Amino acid sequence: MKKLALVLMLLAIAAGTCFADGLNISKPGDFTALKIGTQRGTIAEGIAKKMLGDKAKDQLTTYEKATDVIQALKVGKIQGAIMDEAPAIQFVKNDPNTLTILPEALTVEQYAIGFKQGNTELLEAVNKALAEIKADGSLQAIMLKYKEDPTAAKPEDIDLNIGAAGGKLYLGTESGFPPYDIKVGDGYTGIDIEMCALIAKKLGKELAIIAYPFDSLFMAVNSGKVDMICAGITVNEERKMFTDFSEPYEDAKQVAVVLTADYKPE
Repeated sequence: MKKLALVLMLLAIAAGTCFADGLNISKPGDFTALKIGTQRGTIAEGIAKKMLGDKAKDQLTTYEKATDVIQALKVGKIQGAIMDEAPAIQFVKNDPNTLTILPEALTVEQYAIGFKQGNTELLEAVNKALAEIKADGSLQAIMLKYKEDPTAAKPEDIDLNIGAAGGKLYLGTESGFPPYDIKVGDGYTGIDIEMCALIAKKLGKELAIIAYPFDSLFMAVNSGKVDMICAGITVNEERKMFTDFSEPYEDAKQVAVVLTADYKPE
């Protein structure tokens, strides 16, 4: 019997299955019976609310950062998490005996840079710069570097074009979203940060970074506190009603994360 149990456990891990309080969790549809966690203000929160319906008020908890969601999962405050695929992959890579991603993606989406509506001049300039770094391979190189190792660069390695003659380009970001946005000491690294630094340099500006909770980013750009926002922001019709977006720079997915079958919450 012990051998059979071990075999079943190994098969469960391989299939992306976990057992939460006796529940067999092998696909996102099983989440309707779970306490779910998401980052506040994200697409994941909307997915969870739609999935849970009236049960959301009792079964959904939102957190400021993706790292907070994962910590809540590990200590048993929630039983499943919904988040963007790239950070989920990094969390699992760092803790493969604890976390697993269910194989069925919840959505397919695209990331873009956000602007205050009507700021056409900056939007067009950023789109031009974005097209250039796509064409010359710079953007792809940045993505590969951080997806292989989110610690691949230190803040001082990124050229923010300090003291540029064109003044400052203020970027609003959310710093707990590896490999896109990562706070390291007093500085920032990640795909979004290095990409925006390249764009700022092409515009002849210094990149100045201001971190906000994710759900405050849209207010920050629309009130003029920052010039643009970039933090793995998914473009959808609702957001396009109050924010303008650049051309997409990344295809992404929303996925479900659970504990592995042999892990017990701390």
